[in-house]
Amino acid sequence: MCCYVIVTFRTLFWSLMSISVCLTVLTTLMSSYWLVTPPYHHGNSTAPRQYAENDVRAIGFFVRCTDSMEQHLQPISKSCRVYPQSLSDFASPWWAIATISMSLANLILAIVALFSVAALCFRSLGKKSIFSVSGFLQGIAGLLLVISLVLFPAGWGSDKVKNDCGPQAQAFNLGSCHLGWAFYAALGAMAGSFVCAFLSHQAEASADSDKVENDIMDGKNPVCGI
Repeated sequence: MCCYVIVTFRTLFWSLMSISVCLTVLTTLMSSYWLVTPPYHHGNSTAPRQYAENDVRAIGFFVRCTDSMEQHLQPISKSCRVYPQSLSDFASPWWAIATISMSLANLILAIVALFSVAALCFRSLGKKSIFSVSGFLQGIAGLLLVISLVLFPAGWGSDKVKNDCGPQAQAFNLGSCHLGWAFYAALGAMAGSFVCAFLSHQAEASADSDKVENDIMDGKNPVCGI
């Protein structure tokens, strides 16, 4: 069977966006910048004693980093470590579930990213449209990301988070910490996943357009469209 390379603006945009969302989720999952503490000062009696003056801690689902800062808060060194050795070692059980949920979402998005590249040449998976299957999977991934982003603040009341963010930290209360860029990037990836699910239908429509079918009948390869 002849493989026609079908490139339209909508299929190409959907493919690039699907890959970008997948990479964004992977980056945020591996990042420590979900919660960021204010600079530690020795005069703050509630701050952990193991940190040096002006240290800033960045806390992720399973990675913690300490940034050593100069007096003017310019970073001079960084040290990171993976702290949980098992599910019970996570800062909160909610974070363990959120990590699993986000990992499943990332796996699904990685599969769809491969499908989006294959869609340039193949328009079906068995008897199903590769676009509709991909859109359905991206919708599921988006829901998994919603679960992760809801469970993340539910774990702020754990003892390990309180150790860094102060005793006033509670579920959905950050205490002295603030949200890092990873949370906002994951929020954007969640929205992007749902947008991709919608765009998959637009990509399917463009790949099945009359112009594309006519170009295939005329023997053109690659086939370009809108």
